[in-house]
Amino acid sequence: MTNVIIIYKNDFISNIEIRGHALSAQYGRDTICAGISTVVFGICNALEELTDYDESQIKFEEELIVIPNISNNKEIQLICEVLIVQLKTIEQSYPKYIEISFH
Repeated sequence: MTNVIIIYKNDFISNIEIRGHALSAQYGRDTICAGISTVVFGICNALEELTDYDESQIKFEEELIVIPNISNNKEIQLICEVLIVQLKTIEQSYPKYIEISFH
């Protein structure tokens, strides 16, 4: 299962962590995991190209992506909210493979 942890500080998104694989199919054929990855990488690219967020902070490891130190900048927050909406859409359709928690 993919676990998404959204951390808020003072009512703003401050950190996003995506951990694990969906495991809905054989590795390399997991369309749910591919969808999650596509959404997350697209948002990381948007942060880099459309805002002043320092994308070098983003941690990309096997089974882990962390978007840390998210400022309360309006555009950055909006892009992160879009990520949450997209991931919630996947979670609604495939709750056995992705879980989102808010802290």
